[in-house]
Amino acid sequence: MSNTTTQSRPGFRAWYKRQSRIGRISIIFTALVVFMALLGKISHILGLLFIGPIILCCIVLCPLLTILLYRWTTRRLLWKVRNRLIVTYALMSLAPVVLCLTLFGIAAYLFAGQFATNSALTLLDQASTELRDETAGLALLSAAKAPRGKESAEPIAVSPLPISIAVLKGDKFQPATPQAGTDDPFFGQPLPSWLQNGYHGVVALNGKLYLCTYVVIPQAARELSVLGTRPLDRTTLTASASGLGRIVLLQGGWTGKNPNKANVVKIDGNGDDTNITIGDSKVNVPDANQAGGEHFATVDSGSLPARTHFFDLPVVFSAPLSVTSWQTGDRVRSILAVFSRPSILYGRLFSTTNGLGTVIRIILIAIGIFFAVLELFALLMGAGLSRTITRSVAELYRGTREIDSGNFEHRIVIKRKDQLGALARSFNGMTASIVDLMAQQREKERLLSELSIAREVQANLFPHSPVALPGFEIHAVCQPARTVSGDYFDFIFGRHGNDLYLALGDISGKGISAALLMASLHSAVRAFGLSSTNSVSAEAAKPSPATLLELLNKHIFASTPPEKYATLFLGYYDAATRKLTYSNGGHLAPMVLSGDGTVKHLDCGGPPVGLLNGMKYCEDSVELYSGDLLMAFSDGLTEPEQNDEQFGEDRLFDYIRQHRGEALPTLATNTLKCLQEWIGNHEQPDDMTLLLARQL
Repeated sequence: MSNTTTQSRPGFRAWYKRQSRIGRISIIFTALVVFMALLGKISHILGLLFIGPIILCCIVLCPLLTILLYRWTTRRLLWKVRNRLIVTYALMSLAPVVLCLTLFGIAAYLFAGQFATNSALTLLDQASTELRDETAGLALLSAAKAPRGKESAEPIAVSPLPISIAVLKGDKFQPATPQAGTDDPFFGQPLPSWLQNGYHGVVALNGKLYLCTYVVIPQAARELSVLGTRPLDRTTLTASASGLGRIVLLQGGWTGKNPNKANVVKIDGNGDDTNITIGDSKVNVPDANQAGGEHFATVDSGSLPARTHFFDLPVVFSAPLSVTSWQTGDRVRSILAVFSRPSILYGRLFSTTNGLGTVIRIILIAIGIFFAVLELFALLMGAGLSRTITRSVAELYRGTREIDSGNFEHRIVIKRKDQLGALARSFNGMTASIVDLMAQQREKERLLSELSIAREVQANLFPHSPVALPGFEIHAVCQPARTVSGDYFDFIFGRHGNDLYLALGDISGKGISAALLMASLHSAVRAFGLSSTNSVSAEAAKPSPATLLELLNKHIFASTPPEKYATLFLGYYDAATRKLTYSNGGHLAPMVLSGDGTVKHLDCGGPPVGLLNGMKYCEDSVELYSGDLLMAFSDGLTEPEQNDEQFGEDRLFDYIRQHRGEALPTLATNTLKCLQEWIGNHEQPDDMTLLLARQL
């Protein structure tokens, strides 16, 4: 049990530490909610106390969990490029559609509402115009029955329509017939100053609305002024604006910058069963700010029919209604609200087109279906294109995993001829290049290993130095420019140990070929030199460097290509006589630095060995005195450049002359260091070989 606990704790801690800061906060709040909920289950009092904290924690958790859900969605669902591209195509294709549909819906709603209110206002205007025509017709009919020059004794005939006719007698309007009652509020009203001949519109009087018209009919020497009115109530409004839906006339709205919210219109329901409530807390209370102090009761007529299809939603719109106060002639702030449906408005818009509306509706539906098909086609094409892209990306990802696991033989199957196919071919080419590079690297490592062995073998070919004879010491050092060297030096001791051959050469070229020729030269010098120094024949002369150079010239010329040759300096030193007999085969002339400061160049000899066949070489001898220093070197010590200036023999000679008192190994090492400082960070251009010998 304890083992399980100790193992689970570190796992939970590691999991908790891997979470982000938002994740940790969410875990803490979730634990608090669960803890308080459990305590609330245990105790009813604690449950009541924890209601507020639980609600607060849930309010904090909602945005945190939303962020975590978004991160999880983007990491899991949108990790693949295919899912990202599909979402991108969907957003690119659906966003314009949603925006266009939204704009179309807003525009259609505004257009429908405006059309509905305009239709209602037009119907009211037509009703007032009809009232004017009826009133004028009745007045003309009455004027035609009256005798010429006399006032009509008969009353004006009243139309069976619900019209109230009043005649201006004196300065007040009176009933046109004695039978007319006195309940009409316009009877007994004086002629207002604002009322002009031909007026027709909506007026407000005593809290009610009326359709009103005023006409003046000439009669011989006088005029007949007639006022026609009709109550604008539910019956009149229904008869005038039938087939449009529900129409409400209410007092309210605002003019200028002083709003007066007098009525509240509320629509409840799901569209099929719509409940429209009009609340007005100030309908029966005169508004002191209202022009003329006039007010009227709300007129509500008609009903909102049930919708005919799913998109047949209610259209609610309003517009200012022109209502004139009878008393003052000022405009009364009024609103005409229309509750209709698109099917009603559409039928009314195309009511006189003889079926054109149906054709237009079918065309619009067909266009909508066509656009939907195009959108679906574009979405499918985008998904297909994204699939081709993501498939290539998935294959490249799989290929990189195979390469990472070491399977360099993996190749992607190419089925496309586009840029993705070219990318796959490039990947295959890169994989093949990696295989070739690895093979080259293995070959390079093998060559480096062989070169390392060759360097060790070559190092063993060089004699160990310094070496000494009675009264004579000699030291040589070689620093290759590459792994192996093309320079050569050797010391060959005679049979009795009092004489030796010393050799210093430079093979043409660098690298392996020069090293092989150096090994061949080494073996040839050893063969010819040892046969001379160890001769016991009485007739045998002393070893001759010139003769040895002639033999080496024939050997190298015969055994190497024409472009291969070597510069070689050979010297034979006899300790008994302190004489150095030498022959120089095209090498840089060594120098003997005497104790008194004089310098002798050892340049007697001939051309490089192996360059021309049948060449003869001369030789010379120089006697060495105590303190004399012999200096032989390859061109690698004089040719290094700095700012296009070579190190040169003069600098080399001056340095050795200044430090001639040092031990030969120290002098040789310091000389090479001086050359390295001259070269700096540049690559060493050639092999460096230096041979120093001193007569004691």
